[in-house]
Amino acid sequence: MPSTSITTTDQDEARAECGRVYFPHRLTVAHDPRGFAMSLSAVSLGTVSAGLLAYSGEVRVETDELETGYEINVPLDGDLRTWTGHADVCADPGTAAVYRPDGRTRLHGWAGGGRLFGLKIERSVLEETLEELTGRPVRSTVALAPRLDLRSGPGRQWWGLAGALIDLAGDPDGPLGRPVVARPLARGVVAGFLHAVDHPFRDLLDEVPAAPRPATIRQAVDLLEDGPEQPWTVTDLARRVGLTTRGLQAGFARHVGVAPMAHLRRVRVERAHQDLLAADPAHCSVAEVAYRWGFTHLGRFAAVYRERYGRPPSRTLREVR
Repeated sequence: MPSTSITTTDQDEARAECGRVYFPHRLTVAHDPRGFAMSLSAVSLGTVSAGLLAYSGEVRVETDELETGYEINVPLDGDLRTWTGHADVCADPGTAAVYRPDGRTRLHGWAGGGRLFGLKIERSVLEETLEELTGRPVRSTVALAPRLDLRSGPGRQWWGLAGALIDLAGDPDGPLGRPVVARPLARGVVAGFLHAVDHPFRDLLDEVPAAPRPATIRQAVDLLEDGPEQPWTVTDLARRVGLTTRGLQAGFARHVGVAPMAHLRRVRVERAHQDLLAADPAHCSVAEVAYRWGFTHLGRFAAVYRERYGRPPSRTLREVR
């Protein structure tokens, strides 16, 4: 998983590194250039890039049309005056600025320093995800609203999910960086964003999908049970069995009784149990087994395991064979 971590006082280097993670741009320093500094910590999850960006003082950043991607910017400290290509937005810790591929952009801020969370989503993945969610073709730039309220409603829920990407950008080598976790996380953030922000397809997302045939859901269940170690997402699974993600979720609710990822978690904890029974505690740890099966938080893994088996995983590992 490619990652970037840089602090520099060189404007050309700052422009190049930030442009590599996000978009090519022009950088204007509006304070004493001798005090210029930029820091960037970012991670690329293939079609999604997430990063924490900070400048030491007031700067202006301008781009041409983004063309290849959508972007969401959220100042974590203070305000950011920005033109999204379609509207003026004063972004702050409770308001995200949303940028589309078909507009020039401008950001002006950092007079008091502070950090910005920036999320770049490749155009193809956002539009393909929207097609999968709605079952309708997307043939042009999605007219996303230029701002998203993060303090209430769907935006607040999405921002809670996106917080995991902030953690990942700050620590790309941690448990969230494992492919089995990072890839579904990125897809979930994109799908959640489409459910949170306003756009012309929002009403379609609220429609109740037609119930799929039981045989199709059985095929999806088999895929999860045959390869639970794979970094499955709901989108991937739906595509494999020819459903929309909402159709798949409705089918699992009707025929399995739980959501697709809940069933996958159940399969993974069962496989972890089998590994713990077979492992030598002198050469294997609970953490190693948990991470192998996609559990990044040991406390949550222990809780799920205890609920399923009535004892902590450490006791299973220490049992006399």
